Amino acid sequence: MRKGEKSPSTMSLIEFIEHFGTEEQCRAHLFAMRFGSGFVCPRCGHMHGVEIKTRLSMQCSNCGYQQSATVGTVMHDTKLPIQKWYYAIYLITSGKRGMSAKELQRHIKVTYKTAWYINQRIRSAMASADDKYKLDGVVTVDEAFFTGREENGAVPKRGRGTSKTKVIVAVSLNEAGHPQYAKMRVVENFKAKTVEQFMYANVAPNSVITTDGFSSYRSQNLKKDYFHDFANFNKNHKDSNVKWLHILISNAKAFILGTFHGLDRNNLQAYLNEFCYRFNRRKIPYLMFEKLQNSMFVTVPIGYYCTGVMG
Repeated sequence: MRKGEKSPSTMSLIEFIEHFGTEEQCRAHLFAMRFGSGFVCPRCGHMHGVEIKTRLSMQCSNCGYQQSATVGTVMHDTKLPIQKWYYAIYLITSGKRGMSAKELQRHIKVTYKTAWYINQRIRSAMASADDKYKLDGVVTVDEAFFTGREENGAVPKRGRGTSKTKVIVAVSLNEAGHPQYAKMRVVENFKAKTVEQFMYANVAPNSVITTDGFSSYRSQNLKKDYFHDFANFNKNHKDSNVKWLHILISNAKAFILGTFHGLDRNNLQAYLNEFCYRFNRRKIPYLMFEKLQNSMFVTVPIGYYCTGVMG
């Protein structure tokens, strides 16, 4: 975004259409985002290329290699107009509650399958962005159960109970005890090995970990790399470290049920990724569009089903 330009995240729908209302405008913006700071041929390293507008590509002046503006991004091999991708990013980032595939389908006029896949690819970019950093400082950790639909997507019948998916949740706190950033991960179990995997992947060494007395947190390996504080949590106590963590879990459940109307296990991690991405950037909503787009440029496309369950 050039100096003085308005961020797409802060544009009204009418303003967004004025700037990105045609395929040509969106292609020009995408091309500038990918190659505006310079072109380096991935094959020979030559630093000069020629724009091929009809193919949304740059052609190396030395070896003739053509690099598409969408290659290596979540839009790789897309058959959709770039305009529909831009509209999807705007719609998803401009609202606080996200957007279901059904609603996205209606807005950008695609099949449900395509809308669902766009949503999944965008969420993969959200996850990729959050994977670049770890929680640090004072971090509270706890287990949660997300109750939802059965494996086949059906609502459980009366008397049969509901399926419960296990999730480990961690929240870093600032000096005032308020939440800063969050991580949530679907797991197969709450065994010590699974907890260790989560900690090492999501919490920086030498952080102060606050947990309850659950045996899985008493791992000898964790004691070597983290300062551990065991506490008897009281979520109703105003000074409890776990208060915000429990509020966050409740908000995540409300976000998923309110927007996506289900908690099927296959897609739960993707929904949690979106929730955490939004929460972690809640103080900079005016940069959501650009940050998400930048993440999409460096995220490898995903397959249709990628649960990423730990354990």
